[in-house]
Parts: sequence; structure tokens; C-alpha cells
Amino acid sequence: MKKKLLAVLLCVCMTASLVACGGSEPAESTEVSENTETETDEPEAEDEETEAEEEEEQASLMGFNMVKDGDFSQGEENWFLYLNAGSATMSYDNEELSVNITGVGKEEHGVQIYYDGFTLETGCVYEIQFDASSTVERTIQYRSQINGGDYHPYNSEYLTLTPETQHFDIQFTMEESSDPAPRLCMNMGFIDGDDPGEHTVVFDNFDFQCIDESGRLKPEAAVETPNIQINQIGYRPDDTKLAVFCGDDLDTEFHVVDAKSGESVFDGKVGTAAVNKNTKTNEAVADFSAFKTPGTYKITGDKCGESFEFVIGDGIYADALKDAVRMLYVQRCGSELTEDLAGDFAHPACHTGEAVIYGTNNKIDVSGGWHDAGDYGRYTVSGAKAVADLLLAYQKYPEAFGDDFDIPESGNGVSDVLDEARYELEWLLKMQASDGGVYHKVTCANFPETVMPEEEVDQLIVLPVSTTATGDFAAVMAMAYEVYADVDSAFADTCLAAAKKAAAYLDNNENQAFTNPEDVVTGEYPDNFDEDERFWAYAELLKATKDEAYEKAVEGIDLDKVKYGLGWADVGYYGAYAYLTSGATDSTVEKAVMDKMTAGAEEIVKNIGKDTYGCSLFKDYVWGSNMLVADNGIILSLYADVSGKDYTRESKEQLDYLLGNNGNSYCFLTGYGTLYPEGTHHRPSQVLGKTLKGMLVGGPNANLEDPYAAAVLKGKAQALCYVDNSQSYSCNEITVYWNSPLIYLLAEAQ
Repeated sequence: MKKKLLAVLLCVCMTASLVACGGSEPAESTEVSENTETETDEPEAEDEETEAEEEEEQASLMGFNMVKDGDFSQGEENWFLYLNAGSATMSYDNEELSVNITGVGKEEHGVQIYYDGFTLETGCVYEIQFDASSTVERTIQYRSQINGGDYHPYNSEYLTLTPETQHFDIQFTMEESSDPAPRLCMNMGFIDGDDPGEHTVVFDNFDFQCIDESGRLKPEAAVETPNIQINQIGYRPDDTKLAVFCGDDLDTEFHVVDAKSGESVFDGKVGTAAVNKNTKTNEAVADFSAFKTPGTYKITGDKCGESFEFVIGDGIYADALKDAVRMLYVQRCGSELTEDLAGDFAHPACHTGEAVIYGTNNKIDVSGGWHDAGDYGRYTVSGAKAVADLLLAYQKYPEAFGDDFDIPESGNGVSDVLDEARYELEWLLKMQASDGGVYHKVTCANFPETVMPEEEVDQLIVLPVSTTATGDFAAVMAMAYEVYADVDSAFADTCLAAAKKAAAYLDNNENQAFTNPEDVVTGEYPDNFDEDERFWAYAELLKATKDEAYEKAVEGIDLDKVKYGLGWADVGYYGAYAYLTSGATDSTVEKAVMDKMTAGAEEIVKNIGKDTYGCSLFKDYVWGSNMLVADNGIILSLYADVSGKDYTRESKEQLDYLLGNNGNSYCFLTGYGTLYPEGTHHRPSQVLGKTLKGMLVGGPNANLEDPYAAAVLKGKAQALCYVDNSQSYSCNEITVYWNSPLIYLLAEAQ
């Protein structure tokens, strides 16, 4: 079997879900499939099969309307309404599509309707026809556009509507690369400085067809990927070393081959083959742990070919660790990134102006911190999770981190990971209100366009206090007190005082959930339940202060209601580890907490045993699945500390998965391995046309939560629902809190 990453894919109808960073991604100005083929010794048969595939791929595109129910006669609701500070409702009346607009917003796409589920192929001529009217004369914008990246149009026109229905007929040639998931849009926002007031726009009789395919280009040649998967960075000599053979006809023997000489240096047997339920692929494991000689190698088999190259040696993860930490530096907000340190990603200081506290005229300085993800928002809950991972990594593996990671503070005598964490901590301190509560986030009202950070100049808005943000803040500030006490005692004391103040706020306030106001559309990070955040806060303060008041506060937590995880929403395992290492004396609570950690660890190990790659997800191939993989590795590591059990192998398997030993053949860390993501949903990378090194992408997402993923991954096995394309923000975005657990695992592997 040969697996292929298809560069061009036929369209699949889909329903879009616009969710990014916990919220909705703007449709315009913000925000591979595998095929199997059986090898044969008969070239003629293979050629015939290839020709048949090409004929199928080149089936005629002409003769059908790409807009389903274009005349609205069937009553199908195939169009969607997007609002960016505009206000409107959409309805299907009298076999027409009506948009009642009460506010146009501030952008052309302030009010937008859109249609997904078609394809545009290079060289084809398309014609779109439709009828439209408006109760007041106004200008709208039609767009056939890329649905991701910079959201640029393949074709667009401004059209003047009047109360009298008009018929529009627009033709264009698709001159760019074929797009399996474009978007048809009608922008009815703020255009040409005109606000027409309340009015209604009506559409009917959409007909979107390919009318000339004579210039159509053939699909690009597919890129073959190996049928033998390995950690593409490599292994330490004493590591457990597993390769996965995948395909219909697998080898029974394997060879470790010197990459330079081509000579076999180690031979072994391939394990029993079985179908992996997560990949729906026939797979078997080859164990070459006994081979420990440093060098550069490949795994080969007579039937499955060869793997990508990998290295065996000491210190092989040092560069990856450095770049994963440096990613956080490049995500810094509010300070200049210099060319000598940031290279092409250098930029002037950004987002330095004061931010308005939502619902008031008050402004405060909240400069600093890290840009959270592919956009430029900054969030308390995700920032606290990221810092917690860094502090845990430093506490457990201080020797892994030097003072030479090429950040501005390098050479100051303090570990660079602590310098980087402190940059975020100092911003978090600015997010605490005078009463101790902590603001949930600071963003602009809308996602930025595809620009460098200094080019996002809209008003910054500080969004309201939440008890989830306050709990996370209290916990991570207590952790900081412990870590920085011997580094900078004054800073440590500041962190502890802030933690106590936040805990007092929790004592005096019930759950305060956060939801976006109607006029703010950036990532929400919603969490309606704060019991786990309170648990974590009180446990960390108990560990830091030994104050019995915090032990009593923990005793008041219903541990059965705590959500156990290491994510930005479910933080119970942080609290559990803190409590179990705090020296607490309540044996009843200790047993209950230990039982929760034991159950979680055992479930992770159970799931690892079900997957050929040793991946711990089982059914959790969701948005940010790679974070969950890394988090599970950390959970096993922390549980080993408090239980005495050894889960070194299982934790390391999570790192191996992330670095290439997976069914997608990708090392999910940018810039590492043979095949790594290059189409990341990361605005600086998109603007510069090159991918920042050292970013962990979100990974497989079986929910297909963006139009591109829905188009090219429909029907794929859950573990294979990954595509390397900037349009797929639900698979290929990056975040600081996905990098942070990877940093922990890389430190553990030093």
C-alpha cells in the first residue's frame, strides 16, 4: 500500500462551523486526504489504475449548479449569516433569501451571508447568476474567495442594488491553484462609507456553474508518504524504539539501515498485524529498542519500503526544546522583536496602547504577555495553563533549560524558561482588578486581518472578570511564588500577594462565567463551571503557604464535581498534583484525590494499549488533540511522582506520536523531521510566507470544524483527520498552550 497526500481534492459538500480559539472566526478578513493504492508487480495494471484515477479526477465539472437549492424552492437552509459588529437576521420567505439589516457594522463584511460546499479548479471559467434587490439603494460586494489564509478573493465585484429586482451575471476564470473549499460571500456591511440605515436585501435564483473547462489543469502529482512511521527526530540510545508498519500487505521482518552506507545494521521481526480502529488501517509494530548505536538510520521492509530518516543519540531533542521555548518569545506582545533574535519574524512593539475596560470609559495598561494563538488576542485562562506547564517542567527538569535560548534575557544568570514564563506572569498581574478578580481576556472587538501584529491597531478591550480566570490566576501565581523565591524574592512575594487576593475574591464570589458580549467576536474560552479552578487555586496556595485555611478550602470542594484535565478549561489534575505534593494532612481528601489521579492515569494507559502508535487519545481526536496527547504524557509523569509507578515508556510514546510516529506521517512540530506542517494558521507565518520553526499544530480533528477540513477530510478515520493548510484553522492553528505541554515532554526527554 502506498499512502498519498493529495495536493488537489474534489469538492465535498459540507456545513461550516466557524470556531477558533474558543470562539467564532470571521468569515472573510480574519479567519490531505490520503488515498490507498495496492502495489503490484504488473506495471500495466498499475498504469491502467492510474489512468482510471486520472479520468475520475478529471470528470466533467460542467452542467450542474454548485449552489444547492439556488432558487430556494425546496426550503433548504444552505446559507449562513455572519456578523462582524453588524446586526441582521436572515430568513427564507416566499422562496427567497431575505436579510433584514439593522446595523452594517464598521467593515465591508460587517454583515455577510455565505455559501460553502463547492470547488474551484484552476483554468476553469465560472459563471454566477442571481437576482437581488434592496429596500434602499445601496452597494454590496460579491466575492468568490479563499476561506482561510488571507481570505483574498478569487473574484469580486461591487454591485448597486435598488428596490427593483435586478439580474446579475458575473464570469471569471480561476487563475490560482484549485481550491476544494472556497466560499461564496455577499458582503452587506459598511461599504464606501455608507450606512443606509435599516433595510432588507433579497436574493433569489442563484446559479453558479463551470461554463468552460477547456483550460482546466490536471491535478498535481501526489506526494508519496512512507508506510513505516517513526519519531522523525529520533531516539536516545536507551529509549524504547517502536516503528509502525501500515498497509494491506505487511512485512514480517524489518531492517535498521544506515542512512549513509545503506547497510543493514540491525534486523528484527515485525509484530502481528491488526486493524487500528482509530486509523482504520492494517498496522503492526516493529521493536528495535535493542539497537542503541548512535547514528542516522531508516527502517526498511521488502514490502513497505522505507521510513523517513531518524537519529539515535544523546541530546537529540535539545534544539527542538530551544525552538519550542523560542516560539513563546516570538509570540510576545507589547515589545519589539529584534532581527538578531527573531530573524524574519522581527517586528516593532505592538498593542502598546491602553485598553478600554468593557462597558466603561476607563482605560488600563495591559501591555505585554504572549499572543495566544494564530491571532493576537491574550487570554488569562490559556496563558495560566501555559505558564503552569513551564513551571512544572522547570521544577522537575531544571537541567534541561539553559540561559542560552536566544531571547533578550539570555545570559542574565536565570534559566530562559523562567524569563519567558515571567514575561507572561507580569502581564497576568496587570489583568487583576483592584478587588482581586481577574479579567478574562484582552482583544480587539474583531479578529485581525492577515497582518503582522503591529498592524492591528483597533481599540483594545479588556473583557469582564470571570471566576475561572481568577482561579487559574491564583493557582499559577502561587506556583510562581515557589519557583521564583530563590530567583527574585521580591517578584515571588508580589506573585503570592496577588494569588491571595484572587483567592479572597473567590471566597466572596460565586461562579462568574464568561461569555462574549454581542459586539465582541474574538475567541471566548467559555467555561461555565469553576469548581476545578477553585480546587487548583486553593491546592497551590496550600502548597506554597502551608496555611490551614487553604486546606479547609480544599476540603470544601466537591471533588466529584471537579473536571480533571490539564487544559485551559479542565484543570483538576493540576490541583490534584499540587494537593498530593503539598504535605496536606487530611487522609480522606488525600485518598479521594489520589483515587482520581489513579483512575485518570489508568484510563490513559488503557487507551495507549488500544492504539498501535501508543497514542493516548482513543476517541478524543478533537480541536487541539495534540495538546491532549502531550497533556496525557504530563499526567503520567506527574502520577509517577505521587504513586511511585513507572510510566516513562508510556509518556515518551506521546512525544514519539507528536514527532512523527502517527498515521498522518507528520512530525507535528514545525521545522522538524522530514514532513512537518508548512501551512500553519499563524498570521505572521502567513504574512511572511514561511513557517516559524518550533510550533506544535493542533493536529487531527475528527469534528471537521472548518470548511477546508470538512471538504477534504470527510469520511476519513478519526486519527487521520488532519490537513496541512492555513485554511484549516481547526487542524493547523498553533497556540502557546499547545507548545507548553510539548516543552514539558521535550524537557523530560533530555
